[in-house]
Amino acid sequence: MVGLLIISHCNLGREFLNAAELIVGKLEAADAIAVTQTTESKEILKDISKKIKSLDTGQGVLVLTDMFGGTPSNLSLSFLEDEMLEVLTGVNLPMVMAVAMDRDRLNLSELGERAEQAGKRSIALAGKLLKAN
Repeated sequence: MVGLLIISHCNLGREFLNAAELIVGKLEAADAIAVTQTTESKEILKDISKKIKSLDTGQGVLVLTDMFGGTPSNLSLSFLEDEMLEVLTGVNLPMVMAVAMDRDRLNLSELGERAEQAGKRSIALAGKLLKAN
């Protein structure tokens, strides 16, 4: 199973995990890190390293962050490692759900692609979508 780590501003990542667990039940090998104004970068890097080690069951870890270019994303990029760790930015609930549902049957690369597709597919301007139908 691919580990899942959500790194976000404030407690956004924890709440995504809470929402996913409400829908599909307890998620194993999944955790979140909150980046706040009071958290030092060195401290966050240590926390990321520890969480990655604890979440990796041998299949790698997929890190989801809230936005490209933000502190969570920037700090996560230093851990990129082919076939062991991937970073996907722009986390949303459909993305988390795709990871939750498929991480025991897909490898890290496939899971990252699946999550990216699910995240993009779920974005819609409702008024425009409803007018088209």
